[in-house]
Amino acid sequence: MKTFARCIGGFALGWLIYMVAMVLTAYDGVLSLIFQPIMAALFSGLFVGAAFVAGLPLRAPKIRKAWSGVGWWALLISLAAIGVLIFHKNLGLEVEGINPETHEKVKMISPLAGVLTYFFAIFPIVNFPPKKASQTEQTTPGLTSVVKEKNPTR
Repeated sequence: MKTFARCIGGFALGWLIYMVAMVLTAYDGVLSLIFQPIMAALFSGLFVGAAFVAGLPLRAPKIRKAWSGVGWWALLISLAAIGVLIFHKNLGLEVEGINPETHEKVKMISPLAGVLTYFFAIFPIVNFPPKKASQTEQTTPGLTSVVKEKNPTR
């Protein structure tokens, strides 16, 4: 259930980023109000799926232990990615493209930088590190069980 909630959170963030970007750049009337939310949902879903698959190695026991130590600091990856999306011009990530319909030159974020920052904004949300449990693991031959410590000071 927690994984599903994280995927919903990543989807919501991706959808919001996409919609803000489209409102700021490509408003084409009523049709864009209808189709852009659908496109935002498709792209967000695609990137959530990619982030989930890319994060599967983080579920391996040794990597999971290291990743869980990161905690809330993982959100800095998301914030940094959003910062790059906002300040791409100041960071030198702006390129000149050509509008295919009007053949006018337009300035935009580098496509590679745009895709990577969108991905890295969603990745830490979908693969948010698990809490470090205050649990001790007891191992018996062929059986592993987790025992919660009750009042460890008593």
